[in-house]
Amino acid sequence: MTNTETAQGRQLIAAEAAEDALVRLAKIGGQVQGVSRMIREGRYCVDVLDQIASVQKALDGVSRTVLRNYLERCVTDAIRDEDPLIYDELMKVLFRHR
Repeated sequence: MTNTETAQGRQLIAAEAAEDALVRLAKIGGQVQGVSRMIREGRYCVDVLDQIASVQKALDGVSRTVLRNYLERCVTDAIRDEDPLIYDELMKVLFRHR
């Protein structure tokens, strides 16, 4: 089963979820550039590690936004359409992103 087999004919990410994710990702991009700058400047390791942890938490936030959209839209639609492949896909997603 491929992701496209299960997702055929479904809207993948709602506009509001996509907008939220894109805003967050733009901020994360700035944070990553800041971490690079800190490393180039030879900043203290703990400060760099703290900023990396902040980036990881921000990415977790984007993941939650997209996962919620996936559950509300993609999974719900697939269950309504009686798509038996969605259960295998959902299990893979949940175990990959826990």
